[in-house]
Amino acid sequence: MAQIGPESRSAAVPLCRLTADPDESVREAAVGALETLETPSPEDAPALAQLMASSAADVRFWAATLLGRLGESAEEQASELLAAITSDPAIAVQQKAVWAIDQIGVRTASAKAALEQATKSTDPRLARLATKALANF
Repeated sequence: MAQIGPESRSAAVPLCRLTADPDESVREAAVGALETLETPSPEDAPALAQLMASSAADVRFWAATLLGRLGESAEEQASELLAAITSDPAIAVQQKAVWAIDQIGVRTASAKAALEQATKSTDPRLARLATKALANF
């Protein structure tokens, strides 16, 4: 994927789905490819937001990561990220959703409320990321 360059952007959604594959080698290969993928195509933002509802934490983690990499292009998908901050059972997904909201630049009352809730987390990294994101308001 790294050698393909910008053309690999269209593989973001399928690769994200593959992070839940039952075969460990497939999951590892998908994660390796996603790590080299800088920014997905903005047209993939709605599909990535849908993946935030996946039953697999790795899929949700990577969907949040890719939405964050899109920056302002993913602003319309903020509600899925905000829901993850307040209710995702996986702390890693909550952390990545906070990071993504900060990268996207969401500065709404609902974002502030979700981030304020996250600052009270018993997870120190989540609380730190939320505090940093609030400082950027």
